[in-house]
Amino acid sequence: MLEPGSNSLLCLFSIAFGYLVGSFSPAYFFGRLKGVDIRQIGTGNAGTLNLFHNCGLKPAIPTALFDISKGILAIVLAQSLGVNIICTQISGFAAIVGHVFPFYLRFRGGQGVATATGVMLLYLVKYVKTDNAFLYTLCFLLIIVGIFYYVTRKGALVGMIVLPVLCYSMLVRNPGFAYMAFLLVVVVYIVTIGVLNTVKFKLLQIRDETFSSHWWRVVLRPCAVIFVVLYLYWPQRQVLVFVGSIALLFILVDVVRFVLHRANELFAVRIRSFLKKGEARRFTSMTMFLVAAFIVLLVFHKDIAIAALTYLIFADIFSKIFGLAFGRHKLFDKTVEGSLAYLGGALICVYVLFTSLGIPLLMLCIGAIAATIAEFMPVGLDDNFTVGIVSGAVMTVMRIWGQAAF
Repeated sequence: MLEPGSNSLLCLFSIAFGYLVGSFSPAYFFGRLKGVDIRQIGTGNAGTLNLFHNCGLKPAIPTALFDISKGILAIVLAQSLGVNIICTQISGFAAIVGHVFPFYLRFRGGQGVATATGVMLLYLVKYVKTDNAFLYTLCFLLIIVGIFYYVTRKGALVGMIVLPVLCYSMLVRNPGFAYMAFLLVVVVYIVTIGVLNTVKFKLLQIRDETFSSHWWRVVLRPCAVIFVVLYLYWPQRQVLVFVGSIALLFILVDVVRFVLHRANELFAVRIRSFLKKGEARRFTSMTMFLVAAFIVLLVFHKDIAIAALTYLIFADIFSKIFGLAFGRHKLFDKTVEGSLAYLGGALICVYVLFTSLGIPLLMLCIGAIAATIAEFMPVGLDDNFTVGIVSGAVMTVMRIWGQAAF
């Protein structure tokens, strides 16, 4: 039996061990063997990626393996000593702190992302042990990871996109998971570092002049989720009146522009940020979006309408941002990367809709693919108008076919 106070001493020992093992920096020592201080070159980070870019693959592999293992070693040791769950997880966090603030390097180490990732993976293993079916969710998320990694080639950006979805999926399936709070702390840390790196190293840059002038449209697009939210609680007629009124207002503004030359000149010349290139003599994409939203709400079954609108709202944002920032392969008037980002964003919507509203998964996936194809193909119509209608129609046909078949 442990003496009084011995458990506290073991807890302190575990935390101290976590910090010490975390503070050991293979990247720094391998760099010294190459005659450089890894903290003075490249990104200035004593971590695996900076070591790989400046010293090669051979030292980067053992560095990555050890950095990922630090927090796991600390947690395993604490568990073997029999300390409580909180102290055990703090020991793992101490390894992250040690990696970032090693005492013998004047408290200037790496960013701790690899060590935090190792701790997160340990929690995932524990989670899967309580819910084996979660492996299917992980496979689905890996598809999204693959899509966005191909598009961006930036691990930080992929983590910022996928990790919140991972946490959401775990919370939905098993909110009582014993390590959930600790997992959230680790994920928030990783995502925060990703955001800071994105800003510091300008990992997401859009140099398109049209986007620079009309960025506010992308920012406002998520506000349209109010249509979806209202449809969850209001009768269809009330939602149609609400959306139709807004659409009618935008139609009237466009008609006035067409009829009155001075009004059109005001929007096209003096308020340049309002109209995109080519919109001076046609309905704006905002008007087309609102008209499409009205048609989708009017024509399709409630769950299909919600899914089609969700793709139209959120997947388009992914397409715009990542297509302009990372588009490398032009095809028609789009980029392959932008359309893949659209698919990735739509698949995220698929998972949220499936878990929150219980809409059939296969139907949602087919709808997401149909929306992506409608966005990509040059049919001569604004994709803000076609995407929702096409995806809604495809999902409706699939439902009818499924009912007829079974």
